Amino acid sequence: MKTTEEDVAALTVRVPRELVIDIDRERNGRPVRIPRNTWILEAVVEKLDREKHSARNGKRLEVDDGQK
Repeated sequence: MKTTEEDVAALTVRVPRELVIDIDRERNGRPVRIPRNTWILEAVVEKLDREKHSARNGKRLEVDDGQK
């Protein structure tokens, strides 16, 4: 995904410390180390791809929003 500086939105995300430790453990296990931000972006893209694929196959799961 090629972006320019104008195409980037900065986000602040609060993540449990244990999750950050798990992310770093996975990053450090790679043959070539990548920045944490890059690893998180890869994870987001993978999740979006799965969601899009599920929606195309009619397998979109309904989310319980607590309104029922």
